[in-house]
Amino acid sequence: MKKHIVIAAVLLVLAACSSGPSGNAPAPAQATRASVVDGTIRLLDRIPGAQSNPAPEQWWTRRQANEGPLTVVDLQGTLAIRPDAPGGSIMARRVDASLAATPFLRWSWYLEPSVFGGGPGTGQERGLRMVVFFRSVDRPFSERLASWAFVEPAEYDHWVEISFGGFGAARAEMAQQRKWTADESGRRIVLREPRAEQAGNWHVEAIDLNELYKRFWPSGDPAKMRIVMVGLGGFSGPVPDGVPGAIGYISEAYLTR
Repeated sequence: MKKHIVIAAVLLVLAACSSGPSGNAPAPAQATRASVVDGTIRLLDRIPGAQSNPAPEQWWTRRQANEGPLTVVDLQGTLAIRPDAPGGSIMARRVDASLAATPFLRWSWYLEPSVFGGGPGTGQERGLRMVVFFRSVDRPFSERLASWAFVEPAEYDHWVEISFGGFGAARAEMAQQRKWTADESGRRIVLREPRAEQAGNWHVEAIDLNELYKRFWPSGDPAKMRIVMVGLGGFSGPVPDGVPGAIGYISEAYLTR
């Protein structure tokens, strides 16, 4: 049984927003966030257009005109998100979770081998990403001044991406993929070195966000940080003619203790 066979698919119908990891969005009311239940937040839940109990206010998306769509698919009873080339779009679940108390992010992802064929194309990496957004409970004085002027505060202070992918090759089976993480300033840490035959298989991942936060911001205090959004998407840039558009799938995403 191949889990990656798509049984049903619906286009994501979330309202698009022009802000993204490079453009901060205004913070919504606390009531619009998913909260921890029994030590867990199931991230791919209450998706508008895909489930019977949608919560559109808990979802935030960004898709620009030159970015590929995100599609909700049913993989034999498990919901997943499929980013299509040229990637770039992101969807995120608004959450309210303590970084210290709920530090583990768990998810599964699958890279389509065919997207790595056709040669290097424009030379951009192709792959999938998870994005975690943090916000400190200590708000700067400048933000308090803004609140007095009825200006909405920023939704997050920092973000990190966890990415899985690589460059295209003349034949898809020749391509190598790796896993890495990067922050908003472009600092990158390799988590898994490049190697072949990683595409075409499901990978179950788990990462300690508390430790990851300290690697990027060693002077920060994780006890004062909250996780306010967890996003997912893909990246590829334009792929060569003849290369199928699906980059891969992300499913079974959770925040846990």
